[in-house]
Amino acid sequence: MRHGILITAFKDLQQLETISSCFDDRFSLYVHIDKKTTVSPEILKKLQGLDNLVFISQKYKVNWGGVNHLKAILLLCEEAIKDQSLSYFHLITGQDLPIKSADEFVAHFTILVGKSYLENFTMPAACWNNGGWDRILLYNLYDSLNAKKHMHWIQKFLSIQKRLGFKRSYSKDLPPLHGGSTYWSLHRSAVKEVVDYTLEKPALLKRMKYSFCSEEFYFQTILMNSDLKESFDTDNKRYILWEEKHGSKPGILDIEDWPQIEQSDAFFARKMDWNHSASLIERIVESIK
Repeated sequence: MRHGILITAFKDLQQLETISSCFDDRFSLYVHIDKKTTVSPEILKKLQGLDNLVFISQKYKVNWGGVNHLKAILLLCEEAIKDQSLSYFHLITGQDLPIKSADEFVAHFTILVGKSYLENFTMPAACWNNGGWDRILLYNLYDSLNAKKHMHWIQKFLSIQKRLGFKRSYSKDLPPLHGGSTYWSLHRSAVKEVVDYTLEKPALLKRMKYSFCSEEFYFQTILMNSDLKESFDTDNKRYILWEEKHGSKPGILDIEDWPQIEQSDAFFARKMDWNHSASLIERIVESIK
């Protein structure tokens, strides 16, 4: 059994080498790097030389919250599904690391072949403000504006729409919305379902424009309205610290998080950076080799 590791990245590109080193020839890596990220010729040459890297692209400029992150993920899915030998696909970021060995991955998914791991819930969602409806029924300008620089104007435009009682339409011809975490581990049949749906019924992807974090809707909406809906575990098997740490939420993990990570049944931990997580990254890599 072989696995595809799908990675969206925008910083700490040297960590892609670390991720690659955690996997052997039973795994193929597919990488999208934010078009806004400057990649030096030296780093690009190193990445292209990784034994298990199959595909690397900088097709999309990815703004946090904007639809291009979803498009980058779909691009990776479309490329990876071409390899008929891949049975499972795992979506992570360049700031994540596996916390199980390659042998443990293969053994787990061989036993539970056909099962997928995708957090999912119906709308409205109790965990999202206003049930999540503002994400899809208002115009969110994350596609046009970089939230790191222009969050004030994004929020101001949302506030104006709310005061006016404005709501975008969501066609009855589109499937009922479901939401959940961006990151997943999916059986081939689930990824193929999403890729085929996107090609055959482009209206849903088109409707995702000017939504907020459409990657937290799209896969769940398609798959929970498909014949595969009973094959999903709602635990996506990611170790994530859902509180602020090192100026980020979800928190940036460091060596203090190692005891919890070591005991976790998750497949991956996120997120890490070299400023705060170097010792943890080293510990994780040692533990799974």
